[in-house]
Amino acid sequence: MTTIGRKELYERVWQTPMVRLSKEYGISDQGLAKICKRHAIPVPPRGHWIRKETGKPVMQVPLPDLPEGVSEHIRIEAASKSLVQAMAAKKQEKTARADLKEVSVPDDLRSLHPIVAGWIAEHNKAQAARLAEIRATRKDSWWKPSPIRDLTERDLYRFRITSALFKGVVANGGKAIEGQIGGAIVIEFAGERIKLAVAEKMRQLLKSRSEEDKAWTAYPDLHNSALHPTGFLRVTIDTYYGGTFRKEWVETGQKKGAAFLPEVLAGLKVIGDALVVRRREAQEEERRREERRMQEAERQRLLKLEAERWDHFRKWASDWEEAQRLRAFLAAVQATPLKDEIDGMPAEDWLNWLRWRIDKLDPLASSLEDGG
Repeated sequence: MTTIGRKELYERVWQTPMVRLSKEYGISDQGLAKICKRHAIPVPPRGHWIRKETGKPVMQVPLPDLPEGVSEHIRIEAASKSLVQAMAAKKQEKTARADLKEVSVPDDLRSLHPIVAGWIAEHNKAQAARLAEIRATRKDSWWKPSPIRDLTERDLYRFRITSALFKGVVANGGKAIEGQIGGAIVIEFAGERIKLAVAEKMRQLLKSRSEEDKAWTAYPDLHNSALHPTGFLRVTIDTYYGGTFRKEWVETGQKKGAAFLPEVLAGLKVIGDALVVRRREAQEEERRREERRMQEAERQRLLKLEAERWDHFRKWASDWEEAQRLRAFLAAVQATPLKDEIDGMPAEDWLNWLRWRIDKLDPLASSLEDGG
């Protein structure tokens, strides 16, 4: 909860757009507007911020006197996160619906979307192939294939609703990607693919389905044999997007699919936009992870380089000490009488060779850059 003076809130309202300011308090912009109204705080009119950004003159309405019975101190209680998300989703849906192009369900099958028309063509082809198979089967054969059922009114109704949904998606800037005859479909909004299903809502009854019960659809094998049709369609959005927007619509006796298709389309647009934001956030997070990985790799490289330099220096110190010890010993050797030949070499050559080896070992007698 935040407590703020009336004058301070007035000043903030005229300094920051309500949409942004409301987020700081954890409420909606409509909620902030209601608070201002209750406390007689004037708010910028529509177009105020656009005029200000473009350098046009704007007028700030002065703060009137405090009305009688109204507190000078205002308490703003933040809404729960879920409530804020729900309000934002509702506002997004409202905006999306305002821009929607009309969608209508066809009365017949003459102008179906190509994907749905393909289902009917596929079914007719399968029927013809099965009929040819039946005719080719010997009459005395113990097994004979069953004919494929005709499409039922429920099938064709679902096809018409799905076709209208596909066309509505395309008309509103999306793409119809693919669809399966059982009802699973894929569309695209804002470059993001969304999976959903348009299918019969089923219910469980104690009795098992009879052959007559199965006759409601040409595709009984695509449904759980323990479930029965309700006579109502259900549209379900299966793609997760992390928001609170509605993801399921079910027909009722009063509200058919044609009535809630605009809601579905608005939802798909909202989800498409949300998926874009989600993808960008994921890409940004991946970029940050890669940046952290590269920074860590560079840190490890520098640590390794530092360790190697330190090891080099310590080796030089050790080699230098060894060179001093060997020179002292060589001096002692030279101070004693030597044979003409030592270790298979003339004595003078042997001494020169020792001096060369000691100088080579001594890091101060050679280049430190060579690592000793």
